[in-house]
Amino acid sequence: MDVGLPSTAANVGDDVETELEVNAVVEPGREVLELNGSIDPATVDPLIRRVSGAKPGEKLLIYIRANGGGSTEAMFNLIECLATSQADVELAINRYAMSAAATLWLWFILDPIPGVNGVGRVVSVDPLKPTVLLMHRPRLPIKDGTYYCFLEDVADEGVKQGLADLVAIFDSIFERLLERLGIGLVHAVSINEACGTYKHYLHYARDAYYSNYDYVLPLEG
Repeated sequence: MDVGLPSTAANVGDDVETELEVNAVVEPGREVLELNGSIDPATVDPLIRRVSGAKPGEKLLIYIRANGGGSTEAMFNLIECLATSQADVELAINRYAMSAAATLWLWFILDPIPGVNGVGRVVSVDPLKPTVLLMHRPRLPIKDGTYYCFLEDVADEGVKQGLADLVAIFDSIFERLLERLGIGLVHAVSINEACGTYKHYLHYARDAYYSNYDYVLPLEG
């Protein structure tokens, strides 16, 4: 089941820029594993093999860069691998992380694994440069991702139940993100001023997400 946008081709010169960006901020001795373009078995399985074979406390960085998202199954396979790894793993983002890629990074922002003396540590770190996160509720794409079907429009009951379970996970992550952004401290959903009624931007974000639109969050590097 795919969740995401079509991947975007890299620009000429991106490989050089990537190396410079990473070398400027990554601590010496931490191996960089790139996760670019999309989330799918072709991009994720090599990372799973490397992380699974890492020695206790071995330092790795999963570099999520210009990633349009993709397969939630591949995303969960990588999360499960990371959760059982004995390595010291950091996840960083750059440029944009959409859908499953954004969720992967947020997963270990919300639930980092501290480990012991670097063994079994898995944490997401600050973006390497200014970055955009894009989130939306899980959906079923067809026609090369140009048509989408969300939960309320799924006809097959078996498919609908599976998607509903996935939606519940993504909704929980989104709500926890809103809490981190301060929605619990909002004085009121809306306030009235002389010229009209104003609604808090985080509640606009919630309305957009639950209406099956994309929610975009810019992050500083």
